[in-house]
Amino acid sequence: YDGIAADLCYFVPPEDNLEIWRITLRNLGRKKRELQLFPYVEFALFDAVEEFYSHPNLHYFAVADFFPPEGAVIYDFFMPGRFADMGKVFFTLSNGELISGYDCDREQFIGLYRSENNPQVVEEGRSRNSAVIGGNAAGVLQAGLTLAPGAETTVSVFLGVTKNAADSARPYIEKYSRPEAVEQAFARLRQNWRDYLERLQVKTPEAAVDNMINTWNQYQCRVAFDWSRYASYFHTGTFRGIGFRDTSQDILGVVHAAPGQAAAKIKLLARHMYADGHSEHLFFPATGTGDPTRYSDDHLWIVNAADSYVRETGDLALLEESVPYRDGGAGTLYEHMVRAIDYTLRHTGPHGLPRMFRADWNDCLDGVDREGRGESVWTAFQLHLALRQMAELAVLCGRSADAARFRQAGAAIRETINRTAWDGRWYIRAFTDAGTPLGSHTCAEGRIYLNPQSWAVISGAAPPERARLCMDAVHEHLATPYGLKLLHPPYRSFPPGVGSLLNYPPGLKENGAVFCHAHSWAVIAEAMLGRGDRAYQYYERILPPQVSKRVGQARYRVEPYVYCQFIFGPDHPHHGRASHSWLTGTAAWSFRSLVDWILGLRPTFRGLLIDPCLPSGWSGYEAVRYFRGGCYHIRVHKPVGICKGVAGITMDGARLDSSVLPLPEKGAVHRVEVEMGR
Repeated sequence: YDGIAADLCYFVPPEDNLEIWRITLRNLGRKKRELQLFPYVEFALFDAVEEFYSHPNLHYFAVADFFPPEGAVIYDFFMPGRFADMGKVFFTLSNGELISGYDCDREQFIGLYRSENNPQVVEEGRSRNSAVIGGNAAGVLQAGLTLAPGAETTVSVFLGVTKNAADSARPYIEKYSRPEAVEQAFARLRQNWRDYLERLQVKTPEAAVDNMINTWNQYQCRVAFDWSRYASYFHTGTFRGIGFRDTSQDILGVVHAAPGQAAAKIKLLARHMYADGHSEHLFFPATGTGDPTRYSDDHLWIVNAADSYVRETGDLALLEESVPYRDGGAGTLYEHMVRAIDYTLRHTGPHGLPRMFRADWNDCLDGVDREGRGESVWTAFQLHLALRQMAELAVLCGRSADAARFRQAGAAIRETINRTAWDGRWYIRAFTDAGTPLGSHTCAEGRIYLNPQSWAVISGAAPPERARLCMDAVHEHLATPYGLKLLHPPYRSFPPGVGSLLNYPPGLKENGAVFCHAHSWAVIAEAMLGRGDRAYQYYERILPPQVSKRVGQARYRVEPYVYCQFIFGPDHPHHGRASHSWLTGTAAWSFRSLVDWILGLRPTFRGLLIDPCLPSGWSGYEAVRYFRGGCYHIRVHKPVGICKGVAGITMDGARLDSSVLPLPEKGAVHRVEVEMGR
């Protein structure tokens, strides 16, 4: 702007509670320039919910001023009780000698009848040196810079938090006051991401797929894992905490690259389970509070998360670690998982299917079970998969009696599902308190739902012919150019026993939108059926760079490099518009659908299974996959025209008699050649 080039980089050093803004300014003109720099931040309170409720009074506990010994603006919050040990926030420049003024009072800095668009202090070029003793606290610094023609200068801004009120900001400021210290911290951050991303890299015939899998999809998986549904451009960070089901699924997207953190998150989840086997729906780790509302699916997701962790790492010891229950007492993680299974087995409805309780994965089906008789067919499929997983884990743990019990329960629920929930061409979604089916050919609206069809295949509960039939029905009734609708046709009236889903207009959210999370399960189901062209077609339909081009960015609206929660369905006039990007289970499941099921690089208890299901037009792909301490360089060769089938595998030149690669020694690198064929 006006002959001054500016570059601004924000980053957080890996090891410190500090945000650094690295600002580089360059004079492109032929005259010397005198510049005034005004870094600005508005300080929040330490509790978003309290700030939302009580801001008119609560901000009077805020104190902020410039402290010469530290050379920084220090913000504190004097309130006894839970805020007493929250620490202090500091705000300063890397070169304290540049600071010529400051402001801590937001009103003084901005001025009357103004906004951040035209602060009075910036217009006048003169700080007020204001402090706040109860009021709207901000951090503003003024720094004078002189730039000769062609000259460049870099200054860093530090926004940090001390661990408690007794700590000083000075060690942080001294540590990063040298420019080389800032550059070294940024280099460490870059290396952390390189180390994380290199655990899986692919080269396919599609550059857009490579870009997503190698960078953006893995990055989004990590963001979702770290934040659950806490705070984003769409989530306010107030009433949405760590979702139990959300976080259990987010683990699937990072366990290959961060198994230790995945294990810690699984134990965190287990601590929010009750001794009877159910879990909190969401919780806030910082405050220790949570929502105990019972959902039919929440507690079962921990089985899927732990199963994925053990397949990836081979670490059975995690299952034997003791974890406390939310309401007292403790048990091993394995015992938590058993109690989760038994809780669902104890709470069934008239058809012998799991009670819906408040809802299942679809939060908006909250009118099904208000009287205690509503049942979720989808949760029955989830239970069937969990029983299969627990049976295998029980065998590995030497608990043969448990394994037999789980297999018997699995056979029973499978028989119940196929006897009561098969509708002729697809599976019913749920039964209401009145015994009325949702998702049946007898329904005028909501005649077919996506989730029970894909999970009939994923869970292994559907016989082969029914598996193909129900997924064919998905293709016939739910497919759109921009993904699969969650249900069809959408609800336009208000039938009893459905729930808040009816409040959405047709084509929005759960009422007939393309719910990308659920769409990813259909990709897996088609790959499990061996239908590679359809599996990849579905995968590509919601691939962000591709769908945003087809829709047009002006309509699509969200970032074209991360997954979103849903895309407006064809029953809405803005079909193709996307919403709720970043924090969504779509990230983890889309990642696993491509890597595990289309590319077929699937962890098992015995090793890494190679079982691709590729589009018929592909000729193969390459991948680097770290697994259990070793690294596989994999090349898959495929004749055009087929989708599935492995004719032979060699590792380091030796032919294997199995599609499961031998477990590597720590640090070993192996080269694997895969020939596909009928």
